[in-house]
Amino acid sequence: MAQKTEKKPAATGNGVSDDLRRKAESKNWPIAIIEKALEGGVKEESLHQAMDAGMTPMQARQMLTEDRKIELGLAWTKVDTERGIRAEVGKKGLTIDAINVGSYADVPDIWPDQTMRPRGAYTKPGAVSMGYTIYSKAEVWSDNLGELYEEAIQRRWAPATDIPWESIAPLPEDRERAIGQILTALCEYNYAVILSLGKWVREVSYGFHEVKLYLSTVLFDAGRHYEAFRKRALANGRGLGVQAPGHRLMPIREAMCYAEMATVVFLMNDSFVLSLYQALAALAQNDAEVELFTLAAQDKARHLAYGVDHTRFLLKHQPERRDEIRRYLNKAEEYLTADRAADTPLREALAIHFGGGLKQIGDGFSKLNDFRHRQLQTYLSRLESAGIEGHENVLWPELAKDL
Repeated sequence: MAQKTEKKPAATGNGVSDDLRRKAESKNWPIAIIEKALEGGVKEESLHQAMDAGMTPMQARQMLTEDRKIELGLAWTKVDTERGIRAEVGKKGLTIDAINVGSYADVPDIWPDQTMRPRGAYTKPGAVSMGYTIYSKAEVWSDNLGELYEEAIQRRWAPATDIPWESIAPLPEDRERAIGQILTALCEYNYAVILSLGKWVREVSYGFHEVKLYLSTVLFDAGRHYEAFRKRALANGRGLGVQAPGHRLMPIREAMCYAEMATVVFLMNDSFVLSLYQALAALAQNDAEVELFTLAAQDKARHLAYGVDHTRFLLKHQPERRDEIRRYLNKAEEYLTADRAADTPLREALAIHFGGGLKQIGDGFSKLNDFRHRQLQTYLSRLESAGIEGHENVLWPELAKDL
């Protein structure tokens, strides 16, 4: 019986097979490159693989110029990253917490890697350093990060379409001027948060990607609040008011470490801001304001939830920093009271808004004082939830007057 011989692809006169020529034409590879590669000892199979993998003619020409053979290697498939895992899809879908399985869920206390390597990926020697400065889990972590991130994504809203702006009817001059002044101050605060977080997000190591993802949603929330409050101020013909003194924003800008920034923004300031959002929702003069301040309060409650849990986590793992955290709080309280004392426009605008008009401003100041008292009590209760008990005994003296 005659022995079968393997049939080889037909070749043209210049050594390029019909199959290889057709593929080269379909991939827009010049035949000259194919011929040069074959003359240099590159196997036809390797050329097929290179074109199938998406290599461009320019890349192939460069490799040949550098006297390299076009060869595909699969060493990257043999690294010891964990395989065979499967995340479970729950009622809320495939969440950030759901994919934290096996070794991919391991979040070390210290992550010194300065590259953009995702947690769980194989380390490539010589990868470019990104210059991160935060490697400590306790400095940034919170056990509710995954949940908060998913909530932020699922409950996002668009000011342009989700607020019934058409419900805003003409208001008395004093009421409209008052809300415009309040919104001016809130725009400034949210802008300060954007500037601050923009600095700190990049400093956090990629080993704590949940932190970076969540902070990105806070940045977006702050931008959305700035947008929405500005739109409300301009939607009824009265516009913005007078710039605030800005004292309360200085501790945010001057924070020397992440823990200080998080304490000032997410625990102290956001506690007072959330109370104000909730009060403005209760005093809303139209459906647009009800929806606006309710949705903003929903976002701010999420920010505060991170602040409380982050401080609790930090003090659990580094209890020696309790006095340091109190100093951050006292500094922020000092600047808050300085702002209140100097910001006459905001104080009077709040009194007009709380009282229901300029003629009722006396009653408005009384209601504002009551609000300040409730606001401070709520702040202290949130500190206690964060593991900072008895702070009423060390409150900044001027702020303690609201007790």
